[in-house]
Amino acid sequence: MGLAFFIGLILWGWMEFSAFIYIGGEIGALLTLLGIFVTAIVGLLLLKNQGRAVMANLKDQVTRGEAPMRSVADSISLLFGGILMLIPGYVTDAIGLVLFIPGIRTIAGFVLLKLFRNNARFTNFAAMGGGPFAPGHEPGHAPGHARSNARSHPNDMGDDIIEGEFEERSDDKKPLPPGQN
Repeated sequence: MGLAFFIGLILWGWMEFSAFIYIGGEIGALLTLLGIFVTAIVGLLLLKNQGRAVMANLKDQVTRGEAPMRSVADSISLLFGGILMLIPGYVTDAIGLVLFIPGIRTIAGFVLLKLFRNNARFTNFAAMGGGPFAPGHEPGHAPGHARSNARSHPNDMGDDIIEGEFEERSDDKKPLPPGQN
C-alpha cells in the first residue's frame, strides 16, 4: 500500500509538472499562474451552486422518508471535486471538474462511498454513530434499517473484552507482598 501510494504521488507530481510546463510554453508563465487561481475560483463557485442544489435534493428526500443515498453520493463527489479544484495544478483541476458533471459525480460518489465502506478504519469510526456507513447498512435502505446479519450493538466491533472477578478490600487491611500468604 505504501509503495503504491508513493509511486502514485510521484506520477501525479510528474503529470502536474508536465502539464504546467506545456501550458506555460503555450500561453506564457503569467497566464499559466493566473489560470491556477481562476480554476480555484471557478471550483468554489461550482461547489457553491451545485452544492445548494444537492443539499436541497437531500432535504427533499429526507422529508419524503426516502434514503438519500444518491444525494449523499453526489455531495461526496462534489466535496472531492471542490478539493481537487483548490489544489494547484491543471490535472487535479481537470479531474475535479469532471466530478462536477451530474451523471459522473453520482457514479464517482457511489465508488467513493464503497471505498469508504470497505475501509476498516473509516467503517469503525462511522459505526460509532451508525448511519449509511455503518457495517450492515445497505445502500438504498433508510438509516437504521440494517441487514439481518448486521451487528446490533455499536461496541460489538471485534474488540477484545476481558472478563474477570474483583474483590474490594477495606483500607485497614494492608495487602501482603507477593509470595507471603
